[in-house]
Amino acid sequence: MDLDPALRGARALALTRALEAAIAGSTAGLRGSLARGTGDAYSDIDLFWELPDSRFLEAFDALGEIAARVGPVESIRADPLLENSDKRQLVFVQFADLPLYWRVDLALFARSIGRDEEYDLDNPRARGEPWPHGESALVHAVAALKALLRGDEARARESLHSAFTRIEQPLPDGSAWHQIGELAALVGRLDLEQAALVRRVQLHRAAARAIARAELG
Repeated sequence: MDLDPALRGARALALTRALEAAIAGSTAGLRGSLARGTGDAYSDIDLFWELPDSRFLEAFDALGEIAARVGPVESIRADPLLENSDKRQLVFVQFADLPLYWRVDLALFARSIGRDEEYDLDNPRARGEPWPHGESALVHAVAALKALLRGDEARARESLHSAFTRIEQPLPDGSAWHQIGELAALVGRLDLEQAALVRRVQLHRAAARAIARAELG
């Protein structure tokens, strides 16, 4: 697994350029830890895309096609809290050729709200359909892997508790590494549509354990 930050930076730059080229008058760029220069090898790609109000919904609908111009898209999901908002969205793009750790978290804003990250959070009409429980659980497993690689087992345990809650299964005993393996196996049996993501999580778990063991010497 290649975790060279230069690869992540190149994809982020390519995507921001593609976004701006797709919608005249729009602005895209980094946000979060990468923008602050505090990211590490496991940090995801946090971006913003500020759009003319008149083209906001058009841009949202075209996002999958735009992302596919810069890399193979494995999945694209809108945050259910904002899925029906007409001025703010949060979209998660997973590229098939990048590590799961480098998911793109793209915040879309209509220009009239000035990148207001509180906009529509309290609006029940902005709500959409929840993600499939198996997929949501595996996303929490990836968060747990990132936490373990950063040496934060407490956060990994929190993510795993949330993951098993999503699929309504008890949290098994054992290490966080063991629980991630059990979670992937469970989702693989309960939700066949997540088979590809299950395999990716299992591969990431094996690679992450090798990294952790190497760091322990």
